[in-house]
Amino acid sequence: MPKLVDQDARRRHIADTVVRIIGTRGIEAATVRVVAAEAGVSAGAVQRCFASRAELLRFVLQHINVRFTARVAARMARQPDPADEAVGLRVVIDEMLPVDDERRLTSAATLALLAYSATEPQAAEVMRAAYTGAHTFFRRAFTEASAIGLYAVISGLQGPLIVGAITPEQAWSVVDAAIASAEKR
Repeated sequence: MPKLVDQDARRRHIADTVVRIIGTRGIEAATVRVVAAEAGVSAGAVQRCFASRAELLRFVLQHINVRFTARVAARMARQPDPADEAVGLRVVIDEMLPVDDERRLTSAATLALLAYSATEPQAAEVMRAAYTGAHTFFRRAFTEASAIGLYAVISGLQGPLIVGAITPEQAWSVVDAAIASAEKR
């Protein structure tokens, strides 16, 4: 009897593996052979899940966004008042800042995929959708210009945090100043 495989679970497992590879060794290291070996599957299994490397990388971008949303939702569910927008804002920003190993890895992979998206139109579409979602979230509390500016500040802190040029405390000081100066709705 053939073994039943949950293809969605396999795709997510492969995407997690790709995030780890890109986040530690760069996008060029994420070859089908390396991904398959590190995911513990055959190269054929990777190719059955993803018709091309471009499709795989687009899925990884979407997967990162799904994981981010799930982390935010889980943290908000643990809050005394899950509907508190001020707490929600801080949770979202905290999840965006690479201040622990998992978020540093994910941010490093995301930044590499952002560079890839500059030359891959379909991947750029996925990135634009993520940016639109973030801007929409921030516009709930701030004017459009302030929402875009706040998101730009947070995004700009990711690189320096990843490489250790600034501390999490310094990053939060910058974020707090940006929030204080942002024009509220």
